[in-house]
Amino acid sequence: MRWLIPLFILSLVYGATVKRECSVSEFVSIGYSSHDPKERADRVWDWLETSGPVCTKEQLTLLYSNLGGILGNADSIKIRSRIEQLYEKAK
Repeated sequence: MRWLIPLFILSLVYGATVKRECSVSEFVSIGYSSHDPKERADRVWDWLETSGPVCTKEQLTLLYSNLGGILGNADSIKIRSRIEQLYEKAK
């Protein structure tokens, strides 16, 4: 039973150090996975916060150009502004 505590701590440390990747297909999947626009927007926002900072300019351009088709009614100025901010910081 005592081995569970170090294992738990190691899993937290590993989870905090795992580098996220920018998967455009994951973004598209999130966009198509929910019928509810609010839920879809929230899930896309979470993805942008976790994976967005490691995206390249090309990937962000691809996402931005297709937001209307991917998000539908969930497309918003908030999401577009966040992608623009990420674009400015991207290499």
